[in-house]
Amino acid sequence: MTDQDTTHQIPAAEPSREPKKPRRLLRSRSDRMLGGVSGGLGNYFSVDPVIFRIGFAVTTLFGGIGLALYLALIIFVPSETADGTGQPQPRSFGRIALGIVVAIAGIIGLFFLAIGAAWAGATGSGALIALLVILIGAALVVAAFRGGARWLILPALALAIPLGTVATADIEFEGAIGESTHRPQSVQAIPAGGYEHGIGQKVIDLRELGWTERSVVEVRAEQGIGHLLIAVPEDVCVDGDIDADYGVVEIAGASETSEVLRSGYTATPRLELDAHIDAGKIEVINDDDVGLGHGRFGGRDEIGRDELRDRMSEACASPAESTDDTN
Repeated sequence: MTDQDTTHQIPAAEPSREPKKPRRLLRSRSDRMLGGVSGGLGNYFSVDPVIFRIGFAVTTLFGGIGLALYLALIIFVPSETADGTGQPQPRSFGRIALGIVVAIAGIIGLFFLAIGAAWAGATGSGALIALLVILIGAALVVAAFRGGARWLILPALALAIPLGTVATADIEFEGAIGESTHRPQSVQAIPAGGYEHGIGQKVIDLRELGWTERSVVEVRAEQGIGHLLIAVPEDVCVDGDIDADYGVVEIAGASETSEVLRSGYTATPRLELDAHIDAGKIEVINDDDVGLGHGRFGGRDEIGRDELRDRMSEACASPAESTDDTN
């Protein structure tokens, strides 16, 4: 016998030198709402696809970037096979076109939901939208135990985000939508409750009131979103409380970021204007001849800001002995 170990030694296997294939970004077939983009991104980054769905929804509602990016990913990112092997499915123009159409239809639907929610909040019907969001939330809770229905997250966001934005900004409006023009011929023709407008452009032309040297006319105007334009004769001083929650106030060519406080002018003739807009622009122009037709914003192509400011300064400079309304 010998003490020498005669056991045959099996050489260790050499590690495989086959290069590791990088993961490919593929649109998911098993976890999809529209084109499988969010599901594919979730698989690729090993995170919940809901994160990407929320991101696409929010960026679509604010600027449309999410829509453009989603469509680009549908076009350029292939879909995985039906057996889930991770291999890209052969491209088909029909499938790509169908995916784009479905994605666009879904996003357009979300857009109109968002517009409806914002409108409801601004017109005092936000409680109905809030109730709908609560119901969707309850459905999502039930679906969490039974599976599925995660697509409800998108309409819930489309309703909740605009409603919350309108409520936070305190945007409220009543009245018509579009463009309207009023040219009262006398002080008595001015509505006692003032002028109200919802969305669009409102023109209040006060140049034909029959102003006298001692006239003091009070006008109230309120608008939700858009452009509120008030025109007065060149020799009329404008004073009052004029403000915009989100926007610009421009009086006779002089712009302010949001508010013009009462200046206490006593010169006559004078317009005491109480005007407010939630979001947009309030503009007061003092010119006898400038046109105020559709699409015109003060006739800037016909008259300069400096001249408007000089006229207003002159009209408000000399106080009159009497401020009685003689109209």
